[in-house]
Amino acid sequence: MSHRKLIPIGVLVFFIQFFLSEYLTIEFTRPDFILIFILYVAIEKGSTAGVLYGFIFGLLEDMVGVGSLFGLAPLTKSILGFSVGFLQGRYTRMNPIAYHVIWLSLTVIYFLIYVYIRFQDVYEFSQLLFWKTWFFTMLYTFAFILIFQVIRPIQKVSQGN
Repeated sequence: MSHRKLIPIGVLVFFIQFFLSEYLTIEFTRPDFILIFILYVAIEKGSTAGVLYGFIFGLLEDMVGVGSLFGLAPLTKSILGFSVGFLQGRYTRMNPIAYHVIWLSLTVIYFLIYVYIRFQDVYEFSQLLFWKTWFFTMLYTFAFILIFQVIRPIQKVSQGN
C-alpha cells in the first residue's frame, strides 16, 4: 500500500482514536488504535516508515491527549515501529511461530514501558494495581488486534499481499 493511501488511513485511525475510544473506555482503559496502525505500517513498509508514522501519529496523540506526558507516545511508538519494522518481508523466511512471538513480545514490551512511565504513581502506590492496569490495557488492544487479524492478517501484510 502506498503512502498516499496510508496517510488518509492514519488520519482516519487518529480520529477514531480521538472520538471513538472515549466510548470504548472500560475502567479508564481504552484501546490503542494508533498502535495497531503503526504495527501494520511497520510490518508492511519497514523500520523507517514505522519510526516516521510512530513519531508523527504519536505526536498528534500527545498534542490532543489529556493527562499524557508529552513526548511519551512519539518515543514509544517510534521505538515499536522501528523494532517491528525489521519483520518486514520475513514471514516466509522465518518460522511462523517465531515471527508471531516476536511481534507480540515487542508489543507487550511497548505496553510495559508505556504503562510504567505513564502510571509511575500507581506502581509506587500499589504494584498489584499497576500490573492489573498494564495487563488490561494490553489485553484490550490485543482484542482489537485479533479482530484486525481476521480482516487483514499480519502475515499477509508482511508478504506484501
